[in-house]
Amino acid sequence: MITKKIERLIEKCATIKPLEKRILVAPEKIRTYKHTHPVLDDKKNIGKDPLKDEMATKVIEEDINYRFQKAVVLQKADDETRFNIGDTIVYNVGSLVEFDLFKGVSILRAYDVVAVLAE
Repeated sequence: MITKKIERLIEKCATIKPLEKRILVAPEKIRTYKHTHPVLDDKKNIGKDPLKDEMATKVIEEDINYRFQKAVVLQKADDETRFNIGDTIVYNVGSLVEFDLFKGVSILRAYDVVAVLAE
């Protein structure tokens, strides 16, 4: 879904043509899930010897990022035909690079796109 914010970013990025196999995207909010796991409780374990004493643990809950995230295509190279400006894509979160020229815009290699979502 294209919002007014995305429309403004598309207009800003219209003057930029990425090199071949590169695209400019606006990443959506990072999706996360909760994960709980035990860790040592430093406050309760002060002065204890880990080899002799039983160590106290506590359970913590962390937000973990999903590996694949969604983004909207703002601009693409001329040779890219698999998706269009305004399409929502799915990408591997590790391949995204912040594009410092405009706030909220990132650059992505086209081969890091794993899917185009049907609207």
